[in-house]
Formats: sequence, structure tokens, C-alpha cells
Amino acid sequence: MCHSDPVSVDSIPTARELRAFIDLVDGLPQVMAAAKDTAGRYLYVNRGFAERVGRRTRDIVGRTVEDFFAPELAESYAAQDAEVLHTGKPLQGHLELIVRADGRLGWYLTSKTRLVADDGEIAGIAVMSVDLQSQMDSAHSGLAAALDAVRADIAHPWRVSEIAAIAGLSTTQLERLSRRTLGMSPRGVLQRLRLEHAVRLLSTTSLTAGEIASACGFYDQSSFTRQFRAVLGLTPGAYRRSGRFEADEQAATATEARP
Repeated sequence: MCHSDPVSVDSIPTARELRAFIDLVDGLPQVMAAAKDTAGRYLYVNRGFAERVGRRTRDIVGRTVEDFFAPELAESYAAQDAEVLHTGKPLQGHLELIVRADGRLGWYLTSKTRLVADDGEIAGIAVMSVDLQSQMDSAHSGLAAALDAVRADIAHPWRVSEIAAIAGLSTTQLERLSRRTLGMSPRGVLQRLRLEHAVRLLSTTSLTAGEIASACGFYDQSSFTRQFRAVLGLTPGAYRRSGRFEADEQAATATEARP
């Protein structure tokens, strides 16, 4: 792994703007937040982010994504950052499925924007990811029952009308409720649940991509791979390798922490 020298918040030209970002996100529950300089080095991470990578905050600052994530995943994150820095166009509400340090799956909506100093100089990037689990846990009882039914038979070729019937709603009511409480359409939720199960199978079994596609209700392996990459930024095979990488990293970290 590569290691950069630690970076002090007070040493960067956008310290005032960064402090404003820290004040905004530092104490927020169910939020992962980070700020990086233009070279990709972490200037700040909150507790949620530190827990995600299984490290102390002081061991993260000054390093880059390559230090904590598998090569394919790190490349995906770095490409997102580069696009935002180059174009100035924020990344807003990008849906990501993340494996937490304890192995649990979590869906997050990620947004990124440039940090710009008073003199107009681009000084870095701010990142915030919001955990969607609380919205899932507090969903309308009918919608929650429908989601449980989908999870219990994920390989079924579900139609929105079937999901609406289980929820006791019309398709129009389900559409409105789903967008209001979960931030996405019923079809988007169905895709999310299929991918969630696929990630679990990739992490815990030796099934092939084709077998997982079938088990999760995707039309075929090509459709599965395309949707998987669109949401997670990696192919299923690359994701499986990244999971092994992170498991090795966490084991190494645990070993380092022993007295």
C-alpha cells in the first residue's frame, strides 16, 4: 500500500470551507463523510467513515482510497472524484451498496462536490453518504410487508402490480409512497433488493455469476452484470475480489491492534 504524509486541516487553503463542512456533518447519525485534497488524500473523515473502513480516523487522514479499498473499487471512487473536480458538476444521490466493516450490507445515497477556496482555487472534494436503512426500517407497514415478500422470493419475476397488491395499494399509490419514503421507484427498489441478495451470494458462496443471476431473478447474466456495474461500479467478479481484499485488510488491521 502507498502511504502519504499526514495532512493538517490548518495547512490547506480552504480550511474555513472545510471547517464549515465538518461542522455540518460531524455529528450526523447514519452519515459517512470525508474531505480530500486534489491529490485524493483524506483531509477529514467522520466516525461513520472510519467505522466503514475499520480504522481510526487518525490512521486514515493523509492516505488515499488505494490504501483502504481493493484496486477496482478504489479506481471507481477515484474516477468519480476526478470527474467532479474536472467538470465542477456535483455527483448527487448516487446509489451505492456498501459492505460495512462488520460485514453487514448497507445502501447509501452518495453526493460529492468541489471544495473551492475564497480565491477561487479548487482545493479538494467533499463527500457525504447517507444510510438509507432508517427509511427502510420506518417504511409504511404495507410497503414493509411487500419488501419482506420480495426478499423471501427474490427469484420470482415480480411485477409492480403484484408488489402493490401485497402492500394493499394501487400501483400509483405504491409509486408515490416508494419515492417519498425510499427515494426511488418500485422498480428501483426491486433492483436494489436483487443486487443486495447478489452481493450476499458473491460474498458467501462460490456460485458462478450465471447461477447468481438466476437465483436473484435477473433476466440473464448479461443483464445482471450490466445492472450490477451500473450501481456498484464494478463487475460481479471484481466485486467478489474486492470483498476478499477487504476481508484480508480487516484481518490485518485486527492483528495490528492486538497488544
